[in-house]
Amino acid sequence: MDVAELENLVCRELKDAGFAVEPSRRPADGGLSVWPDPERGVVVRWSVPSRDPSREPARHDTIWTAVRLALRTILCAAGFDVTELPGQAELVVTAAARPRPTTVTEPDPTTR
Repeated sequence: MDVAELENLVCRELKDAGFAVEPSRRPADGGLSVWPDPERGVVVRWSVPSRDPSREPARHDTIWTAVRLALRTILCAAGFDVTELPGQAELVVTAAARPRPTTVTEPDPTTR
């Protein structure tokens, strides 16, 4: 699977989870961005707007920790291989999702 296809799968999974995904590396309004990096895989980054003068570093770190945990949990649950980069606000997805198990539903006994 090529990195562009992997990017599409990651974006779809994150959108299905309720995230608004931006196509650029550093969206002007902050938020979640996803892009392919042929050397590493698919990079997922969350950021706050750079023009926000009231941004408090401690608060940003707390929010980033929560968002990172949510992103990692969503992507790992979908079967992706996710690596965290220490000291960076990025996650790197290096392998496609494994197929999800199909759910077997029991027939409704009232429709027989």
